[in-house]
Amino acid sequence: MSQIKKVYVHDTKPVTAGAVITVTIPSFSTIDDILLKFTNSGAAATMANIKAAVGKVALSINGDQVINCNLSQLYDVFGFLGNRIQEQALTNTVSLNLGRLMMSTNNNKDFFAWGCSNITTIQVQVYCNATVTGVTDVQFVTERRDFDSALGSYIKVINYPQNMSTTGYSTVDTLPRDANDAYLAVLADNGSGVISSGECTRNGSNIIDEVAPEIMAYVSQSRGYKQLTGYFNYLFADGSARGALPMNGVTDLRFKTQFSTAPTGGTYNLLAVSIKNIPAEMLAAIG
Repeated sequence: MSQIKKVYVHDTKPVTAGAVITVTIPSFSTIDDILLKFTNSGAAATMANIKAAVGKVALSINGDQVINCNLSQLYDVFGFLGNRIQEQALTNTVSLNLGRLMMSTNNNKDFFAWGCSNITTIQVQVYCNATVTGVTDVQFVTERRDFDSALGSYIKVINYPQNMSTTGYSTVDTLPRDANDAYLAVLADNGSGVISSGECTRNGSNIIDEVAPEIMAYVSQSRGYKQLTGYFNYLFADGSARGALPMNGVTDLRFKTQFSTAPTGGTYNLLAVSIKNIPAEMLAAIG
């Protein structure tokens, strides 16, 4: 059956200093993506001005947080996609369903569209910084198909800030371990410090031995993803239905990040890209 991709413009809001812009997106058909387009008096706003003007972006579906991170981190996730996307250039339009593009095939990407038959509320919030220059408006756009389905599986991008004010190891065992979910990647930024190694264990067994960032940079690039400056890539995805770290039966998940130079300000971030309600086809493929 034909599923024509349609693009709808829903709303345009002014971007002003200190504002929290809240928009409810209409729920109908199947949504492949929600796009935020930033402009400056009708012209395209620059990436630098957008990052300076906007802090956090949040997307919730039926009350569940799907996106909760800084807008600049969404730009970073886009860069991390590497050759999963045709063009690396990104200017004034940002996707809120970037995670699905970590998949290699359109069939796998389609697992992670938002079927609206059981969605009651889709809400986007854009948090403007105290100073706004060169950005006047944000437009809210969706890409959809006339296809009725339930919400099912979707990909979340959530930031988990961490405290670390010294050199040495930061061990985090508090990321969610929901039985129906799986991680595609957890990106540790260096907080303007220096990360010298990373390690990941699940139920006491090593998933990633303690290795230098250069090793994970090679692993990322060999799987078609791009190494991001300033990040250590805890990568589990490979673009296929097999590439994920399922949480079924997991009671202990630990990320051990070593800093040879402490993060500036005593904080860094773990930016998690995860699947909510992992599809049965993927779970069977992972085994």
